[in-house]
Amino acid sequence: MHYLFVYHGGVVPEDQAEQNISDLWNWLDNLKARGYEKVRFAGFGRKTVSPHAVEDYQGDIFGVSVMEAESLEEAVSLTTDWPELQYGGKIEVFEALAADYPRSSSDAHILNLFADVRRQILDTLHGLPADKLDHIPPGFRNNMRWQAGHVLTVTDELIFQFSGAGSRIPAEYKTWFASGTDPSGWSDAPPEIDVLLRRLEGQMAEIGDAFEGRLTHPVADQSNFLQAKTVGELFHVLIAHESLHLGMIQAMAKIL
Repeated sequence: MHYLFVYHGGVVPEDQAEQNISDLWNWLDNLKARGYEKVRFAGFGRKTVSPHAVEDYQGDIFGVSVMEAESLEEAVSLTTDWPELQYGGKIEVFEALAADYPRSSSDAHILNLFADVRRQILDTLHGLPADKLDHIPPGFRNNMRWQAGHVLTVTDELIFQFSGAGSRIPAEYKTWFASGTDPSGWSDAPPEIDVLLRRLEGQMAEIGDAFEGRLTHPVADQSNFLQAKTVGELFHVLIAHESLHLGMIQAMAKIL
């Protein structure tokens, strides 16, 4: 079974920073040597994209790993000696459900991981009462309709547009759901939540069908701001983005 580890940094004293970095790499290398870590997305070359600018990422996620373990309990047990815990850092662990999406190609684990995270997003949204989906919980600036539209819009850009396949959604979706937007700026009504959920389902299915066996293909625009050279590298960013918003959606759902 595969698990996604999302690493959130803590507050490390300046005089301990160098040692902490060394400890973090040693911890990851140890898990890799023991056969647990399968894929590592280091926290370099990260950007935040909004309608107005492309800026350096300022959040606290500094890396993502794909781990293989026998159970969720075993996966969680791997985190107990993570060096960043002592400084207030945290790891989010997401379980994959690869059996629901059987594939035979060498791209399987990446496509399965995307589908697993997307399915958790959809399950959470489908499980909420309809009258809660436009409510903005305390401490947040967006509602669930925005979250659904944002995930849809960013995935369309990262995967379909950057790969050269072409956008699958109306251009105006960016005016409602691009990074930096929020419901307070909506001058007209965005698509209904049911429409967005159907598009999220369809997008997930199309990505699984269209990109199997294509992750090593070059991207259409080699000068893209992500500096991605292959479609597979686009999926690295996609999975991290979807995982981030899955965490936000789950946190909002607890308040709602």
